[in-house]
Amino acid sequence: MLFVFFVLCSALTPALCCDWLDQRFSHVNNKCLTHLKLMGDPLTEEESPVPFPYDLYQSMRNTQVLESQLLFIRDSLKLISDLYHHGNRSSAAWNTNEETNFLITIDRQNEELNKCVSIEKPVKVLLRKYYKRLEKSALHRTLPVEKPVNVTLSEYYKSLEKSALDRTGGSAAYWELIRMETKRHLDQLEMLVSIITSRRRSAASPH
Repeated sequence: MLFVFFVLCSALTPALCCDWLDQRFSHVNNKCLTHLKLMGDPLTEEESPVPFPYDLYQSMRNTQVLESQLLFIRDSLKLISDLYHHGNRSSAAWNTNEETNFLITIDRQNEELNKCVSIEKPVKVLLRKYYKRLEKSALHRTLPVEKPVNVTLSEYYKSLEKSALDRTGGSAAYWELIRMETKRHLDQLEMLVSIITSRRRSAASPH
């Protein structure tokens, strides 16, 4: 029976045999959220300067194309990880061990999901623009600037990658906004994975 399973998986796309999504994602995602919570003080209640992309998540929940969903999850995790590697996080005064474990755990998720999708496929432009805009807008919200930021949603990702590091290295308030938004994304990704796994179980069960 095991041999048949491996033969079947070899004939299918990696997405259809993504055991990590079914068996480990939720557990590891909960670890990410725990480390994120324990990294610092209670999450900020300040409103994000960038509208949360609920429409992107809704689109992914509605689609029936599994590989598109997996690409979205993988790319989201990569872009979240990138946020924390763009600059000096010392101003945040986070618990170093929890911060390190958070980044290790989220990178592990990304690595495992890479096995389930076509690695060569690039991050979707709209998703990248969102994160670029989030990064830059969070910076301008938490640091004094001479002129207000005037960027559209489509410019979000590009603005996000232009980190505050080029100017100040990032303030504590900036990093707390990023931390708060990270939790929102991880929660949404968990909901998306729950829908995917539920559909997969329903499809696999005898009718």
